[in-house]
Amino acid sequence: MMPGVKRKMSKSTAWVLFVLWAFIIVFVSSFFLAGPTVLRSYDDAHRLQLVCVVSSAKASTGSSRSAKGVGASTPQVVIESRECGKFVLREGVTKDNSRDVASSFKSGTRYDLEVGDGSLTLRSLLRVFGASPELLGYRPA
Repeated sequence: MMPGVKRKMSKSTAWVLFVLWAFIIVFVSSFFLAGPTVLRSYDDAHRLQLVCVVSSAKASTGSSRSAKGVGASTPQVVIESRECGKFVLREGVTKDNSRDVASSFKSGTRYDLEVGDGSLTLRSLLRVFGASPELLGYRPA
């Protein structure tokens, strides 16, 4: 082929590339839009009990995303345990009570922590996005 001469792409090749790109766009969009909702539903139906010694609990602010792509600041408590890892508690936590909830956790005390199986299984993937599994419940053991 001579320099400067462009080859035309066949219609079938163009169609395959179009379908491939469309699939990638739909897959990535559904992963980010529907993924959190699906994971939350799965976690609600598949709860696990962990017994962990809490090493720290701190009030903080997390961010959330909705299916519309709009996010909001959410008060939360970040709970850490050497043997179980890091979790966030959002249920029942408000801007006004987040410090009280955090201080109710006593360092070195054993707690029953309720988490979703899906979030626990995908913990390393969540970490890539700066997220931690959410606690669904807790109580001193």
